[in-house]
Amino acid sequence: MEVHEAVIPYSRPDTFHFYTFGDKHDGTKHSSDTEFLKIVRKIKDDPLARWVDMGDKMECIAPSDPRWDGGVIEDWVDPDDVALTEANHYMSLVQPIRDKCLGLILGNHEQKMCKHYHIDIHKYICERLNVTNLGYTAFLKLIFRRGKSHAEAHEILCYLTHGSGCAITKGAKNNRLERIMDNFAADLYAHGHVHDIITNTKAYLTLDASNNIRQRVKIGAMTGCFFRTYTQNVKASYGEMCNYPPVIMGCPVFSITPDKGILQVQG
Repeated sequence: MEVHEAVIPYSRPDTFHFYTFGDKHDGTKHSSDTEFLKIVRKIKDDPLARWVDMGDKMECIAPSDPRWDGGVIEDWVDPDDVALTEANHYMSLVQPIRDKCLGLILGNHEQKMCKHYHIDIHKYICERLNVTNLGYTAFLKLIFRRGKSHAEAHEILCYLTHGSGCAITKGAKNNRLERIMDNFAADLYAHGHVHDIITNTKAYLTLDASNNIRQRVKIGAMTGCFFRTYTQNVKASYGEMCNYPPVIMGCPVFSITPDKGILQVQG
C-alpha cells in the first residue's frame, strides 16, 4: 500500500473536479477510444481538473495466456510485444492531460503481466509519463494551499484502490463500496475493477477543535470503465459469454471546494 501527498495551489472560490477513471483495457476491440477521449477533452479544457487512472489501463493478455483470443485484439497490437504496444497507445491518449495527473493505480491486468512475464508495464508507464506510481492501493492526501505564503491549507484524504470482486448486481457492488468506506478512514474513496459507476455519500458525526458536534460527509464511487460488454460485429467478450449486463462507459467526477470543505460526487 502506498502513501503520497499532492500539493495543489488554489484561489477562492475554486471548485476542483477530480476524475477517477479506469478499466480502459486498451488493446481489445471492446475498448472505446471514442468514449475515453471525451473524458480526456473535458479534463484538458478544465483548468481545475485533476485525474487518477484506477488501473487495468491495458488488456495485457499475451498469446501464451489461456485468456488470449486473437479475435478480440486490436490489429495494431503486436502479438510479439503486447505490453509495449498497448502501453504506448494508452500513453498517446493521455499525453494531452499528463500535467494534470495525480498518479496511476496498478490494475490486476498489469499485475498479471508483471507476475507471469516479468514485465512491469505499470512502472514503465509511470516513468515515461513522469507521474506518481500509486501501486494497487493508496492513501493520497490532497493538500490545497492558498496564497504565496501557503498559510491557508485544506487537506482531503483519498483512499484509492483498483479493487477486486466479481459482483454483478448494483446492490452487491455498492455493498463492497460501503465496506471500504467503513473500513478505511478517509474523505474520498474510489474503487475500480467492477466496470460500473456507483456513487455513495455517507454522513457522520465528529467534534471540531472547540468540542462542538459537527456533521461531515465522506464520498465514494465505483469508477466505471471503457470496456463494452457487447460490441456489434466483434467476437464475444468474456462479459457477453457470462451474460453480464451492458455498462454505461465513463467515470464519476468528484467536486472539491477546499475553503468550504464541500465534497460532492456525480456519476
